[in-house]
Amino acid sequence: MKREIKKQNQVSSIVVGGGFGGIATALRLRALGHKVTLLERLSCLGGRAQVFKKNGFKHDAGPTVITAPFLFDELFELFDEKREDYVEFKPLDPWYRFHFH
Repeated sequence: MKREIKKQNQVSSIVVGGGFGGIATALRLRALGHKVTLLERLSCLGGRAQVFKKNGFKHDAGPTVITAPFLFDELFELFDEKREDYVEFKPLDPWYRFHFH
């Protein structure tokens, strides 16, 4: 059963920035019953965690490794949902590698 969002004395909040932090903040406020407006200057959410195309090539604009996946699980749980029903995280092996030239 989905959690009921509190609506009495509803507070309006504005979150500026649609990266991981802004999205997480907006979700937490919404779970507390706030009416939330999320503002993002780009055409899609994600902040630095985006992929964009330029001159026929795909570029990662930010992190490709999520070091705290449990934080994503926590956000989904605020709404009685499971992250794995929507997003699959794939473990990397090796997790990272350094190259010195």
